[in-house]
Amino acid sequence: MFTCLALAAPLVPTTAAAAPLAAPLLPASGLVLSVQPEMGTLSTTQLSCEPAGGLHKHAKEACAQLMPVEGDFRKLEDTGAMCTMELNPTKATLRGKWRNKKVDFQQVYSNPCVVRAFTGKVFDF
Repeated sequence: MFTCLALAAPLVPTTAAAAPLAAPLLPASGLVLSVQPEMGTLSTTQLSCEPAGGLHKHAKEACAQLMPVEGDFRKLEDTGAMCTMELNPTKATLRGKWRNKKVDFQQVYSNPCVVRAFTGKVFDF
């Protein structure tokens, strides 16, 4: 004769309030920056702002510079850096979104040093 012994936990109704899933914090500004000297290699990086991040080695400083000019690097002030008069036309490009608005800017400077002189940490990667 076999006896079955069943252990059962008492059934207790549970009401778990489902917490809404928090949306991931996405940057309000996500940019791809590139520098292409006529005589040199293309350099590209990613920059996220609000919060600052991405692959850019000076992300916090670059974002801090872009905030007051609404992401338009052409409005950045000259840093006063001294550059040689080397002629190596260099295109600086910034594409992506700035505060959820599409941006697509490019500017040609006389050489890579002048790019950094006029754009500070934004194109210093």
